[in-house]
Amino acid sequence: MATFNYKDRQAGMTLIELMVSMLIGLFLMLGAVTVYNQGRQNYTVNESVARLQENLRFALDVLEPDIRLAGFWGMHSEDTGVNPGGLVVNCQGGGDVTNWVFNPTGAGATGLAAFNNIQAGAAGLVTANCPAFPAGIVVNTDLLEIRRASSQPANLIAGEVQLQSGVNGSTAFLNGAVPPDFIDVDPTRMNTFGMVVNAWYVSNGSNSFANTPSLRRRTLRGGQIVDEEVIAGVENMQIQLGIDTDAVPDDNVDQYVDPDSPLAAVNPILAVRIWMLIRATDTERGFIDGATYAPLDDGLAPIQPGDGFRRMQVSKTIYLRNARTG
Repeated sequence: MATFNYKDRQAGMTLIELMVSMLIGLFLMLGAVTVYNQGRQNYTVNESVARLQENLRFALDVLEPDIRLAGFWGMHSEDTGVNPGGLVVNCQGGGDVTNWVFNPTGAGATGLAAFNNIQAGAAGLVTANCPAFPAGIVVNTDLLEIRRASSQPANLIAGEVQLQSGVNGSTAFLNGAVPPDFIDVDPTRMNTFGMVVNAWYVSNGSNSFANTPSLRRRTLRGGQIVDEEVIAGVENMQIQLGIDTDAVPDDNVDQYVDPDSPLAAVNPILAVRIWMLIRATDTERGFIDGATYAPLDDGLAPIQPGDGFRRMQVSKTIYLRNARTG
C-alpha cells in the first residue's frame, strides 16, 4: 500500500497571501500615480513660469531699443528741425493726428507735454483723435510715447512717412521722392530715414485671448497711425523718468520722478524706468496668487490679485542714447 508524503502536495496561495499581494500592488500603483501627478504639476508650473519669463523678455526687448533711440533724428538731434512737409496723418478709425505726430509740444498739439521726444502719463492724456483698442486702456497704468527716426537709413518707399535728414534738419515726405528742399543738397550731407512714432499702453483686451489684458501700441505705418498688439498678458505698466536737475546739466540722473511731475517737463530726461506686471493667459488649477505687487507710483495702492493666474513682475532702467541736455 502506497504511503502519502505531505511534502509532495501542490500548495496554492491562501486568501490572506492574495490580499497582502494586492495591497502591496495598490501601494505601488498609488506611489506611481502620485509621482506622475507631481511630475505633471511641476512641469505645468515650470512651463507657466518659463512662458511668463519669455513674454517679459519679449516685451522689454521690443520696448528697450525704441526708448534708447528716442530723440534720434538721423543726421541731426533737434526735433525742432523736423519739417512736417505739409503731410496730413490720420489715425486708423479716428481723425487727424498730424500735430500729435509731428509737433507734440507746439501750438495746437494734442499729445502730452514733451521733452526729448519721450513722454509718459496717465491714459486719459492720450489724444482723443486716436482711439485705443475697443476694450479700452487699463486704469492706473501709464502710457509711453516715443518719436524718432529709424535706427538705420532706409530706401525710398512710397506710401511710408520718411524723413530726408541733413545736418540742419529733416523734412517728412510720403511719396517716395526726395523733398524739393533737398534736391540741391550734397548727397554726402543727407540721408533717408523712416519716421517712428509709437504710443505704448496696456489694454483691457487682446486680439488672441478673451478677457485678457495686453501690451499694445499705436504706431505710424503706411502713412497713418494704426493700433497693434505686442504681447498678451501684460496687465500693468508704470513709468518713471530719470532727469538731470542741475542748473548746469552734467548728464547724470539726479532723481526719478513720475511722469506727471512738473520737473519732467522742464529738465532733460536721461533715462526711463519701467515696471511691468504680466500674468498667464489661463488660470492654473490649484493655484491662488496671494502675492502683493507694488507699482512704481507710490500714489497707487498695492495690487493683490487673489485669483488663479500666475504672475511675474519686472523693473528695468533704460538710458537714452540721444538725451538732450540743454
